[in-house]
Amino acid sequence: MTSIPQSKWKRLLCVAWCGSALAISACGGGGNSMVTQLPITVSLTTPTVVVTQGGPPVSVQVIIKSTSETALVAIIGLPAGLQEKYAASDTNPSGILTFTASKTAPPGTYTPTVDVNSAGQMASVTFTLIVKAATGP
Repeated sequence: MTSIPQSKWKRLLCVAWCGSALAISACGGGGNSMVTQLPITVSLTTPTVVVTQGGPPVSVQVIIKSTSETALVAIIGLPAGLQEKYAASDTNPSGILTFTASKTAPPGTYTPTVDVNSAGQMASVTFTLIVKAATGP
């Protein structure tokens, strides 16, 4: 096995595997090394979520691709009477988003947004939310 002289260490590259992202930077030398960070992404397993007034909760998976294991998730644009709960995975920032519509939630079609902040970056996805009127007594 050949050893690399210490004088050439400045020209080596550091490769770090972080989750599903690859970061490459110059190692050693005068502190001018820079890590290239891949952008985060967020998506839902379905583009349309349908809930019924006073009906059972409806869940959808939120898929977050990030070099970090944590994320801040916010849902913007929900109608009155609609509750949401986000449960993150134990091993990555992805998770399950559950919606519950009260009996007074106004029926209609809405376009809320899931905003994610992770690894110092932001990403968002807009989806269609349909609140159906309750049927029966």
